[in-house]
Amino acid sequence: YINGDAAVSEGYAVDAFFITDGRSRRKTPAGPGSRNPPPPRHTCGECGKTYATSSNLSRHKQTHRSLDSKMAKKCPTCGKVYVSMPAMAMHLLTHDLKHKCEVCGKAFSRPWLLQGHMRSHTGEKPFGCAHCGKAFADRSNLRAHMQTHSAFKHFKCKRCSKTFALKSYLNKHYESACFKGAG
Repeated sequence: YINGDAAVSEGYAVDAFFITDGRSRRKTPAGPGSRNPPPPRHTCGECGKTYATSSNLSRHKQTHRSLDSKMAKKCPTCGKVYVSMPAMAMHLLTHDLKHKCEVCGKAFSRPWLLQGHMRSHTGEKPFGCAHCGKAFADRSNLRAHMQTHSAFKHFKCKRCSKTFALKSYLNKHYESACFKGAG
């Protein structure tokens, strides 16, 4: 990167340039003498996690509540209990399904959920893997796929010793390839 009139280089592993869903990220200098001082950190007194903003810390603190806490909220429609108001607010939307698919009639609480569902009818796959080009209809499926390119494959097949980055991929392997036809 360029720092004033001087070119400065820093070494990074290739994985450092990718967020788990394949988007690139740029590293900005921080610390003493840089133009971007580190942001103030807000620390949780219960677990020590730090957050860049007090509102993020406040949202996090709600996770320390228990379901039997006086601060927990109960859904008036179905009775589910939530310890955080954002989670409760998202849940309440599931009772108001006003975005309906004109093809199959399935209903959704949010327009973007309907938009994602429509891809099941159109076959559109707009999320492509930066490593191998495999395409996905849903960003979360791309994120899961990106784990297959990870150097960390901690889940090992007991039969053939093939390794997987995600336990769900090992389970899928057990259900199909390796154990098919095995007694």
